[in-house]
Amino acid sequence: MPELTSGTNSAPRVSIILIRESAEQVTGSGCCGRLEGDSSLTGGARAFQRARSQQEAFGILHRAVVEFFADEQRRSELTIVTVDPRNQVYLFPKLVKDVWRYRPGWWCGLCTALQFFSLPAVIINGRVLSRRGQLLDPDALCHAIREILSAPHAQSVHGEFS
Repeated sequence: MPELTSGTNSAPRVSIILIRESAEQVTGSGCCGRLEGDSSLTGGARAFQRARSQQEAFGILHRAVVEFFADEQRRSELTIVTVDPRNQVYLFPKLVKDVWRYRPGWWCGLCTALQFFSLPAVIINGRVLSRRGQLLDPDALCHAIREILSAPHAQSVHGEFS
């Protein structure tokens, strides 16, 4: 999803980067089907069960954030970007730009810019919120984003996610 801007150089109050899992299912992993659905190939076993579970959880998280903050995206108060971790040409400069723009602190910024985090990852305003590859609960993530948007001039995540 492309970043929405208001035509000015002002930064959105919240920048969300969702970095999906890099594991592939080798075949049948797209929108058209799954290998595990073909029992003649898998013998009835659930092939790629862990990868599929992570992809589905990530999809739920993505949909929740996009749908819950649709108005904020239209007003350019918030950007949501979903990135494949193999797309380093886009990902690395985006992470560095967010760290520079939102100044999450030197340690958090360094960890974010150098990608010292597990996948899948949720990064808000240059700060990694996911822990050891565990995605946040969609409600917890939406609550954290709402706190940032409602704060007068807050540009980093504080409280329980610090």
